[in-house]
Amino acid sequence: MQTKRGFTLIETVFYTAGLLLLVAAMVTFMIYMYNWYNNVTIIPRADRAGVNMVDKIVKDLRSGEAVNLAGSSFESVTGALSIDAVVGGATVTKYFSLDNGKITYKENSGTTQNISPGGMTVSRFYINSTSTPISEAIRFDIDISFNTKTGLQTKTYTGLAVLRQSY
Repeated sequence: MQTKRGFTLIETVFYTAGLLLLVAAMVTFMIYMYNWYNNVTIIPRADRAGVNMVDKIVKDLRSGEAVNLAGSSFESVTGALSIDAVVGGATVTKYFSLDNGKITYKENSGTTQNISPGGMTVSRFYINSTSTPISEAIRFDIDISFNTKTGLQTKTYTGLAVLRQSY
């Protein structure tokens, strides 16, 4: 009977070592799958975020009456845009700007809202204004930068809107 005592201890050590190896392999596999999932979904998330930002800005611009030149910054990497819009019969000042890698939105003197996606950086908000005797239009580019497995990647999203209240 004394020969089985040492054998049971050695057996326990081997089982414990095997279990630790199995747990380590599972944790490594889960980390690999998380990174793979993140890399596969980052580009579609950036596309959705870019389209949503462009859509929000275009919808607000279409309600516009006039561009506030003093509050706007055109043809700059860190653009800003201020427009007067008619909402429910009242004139509202809408303001879009690039602030610390995020596009922000504010109405009148209200609170500033972030319309940029989390985990991504807006690296450029470039705005052009086109005026004719009949109407005004705004064209803008938004560059979203995000990290992928291959490094930093940037995608550009473009919007164009005619201020419908300007004609």
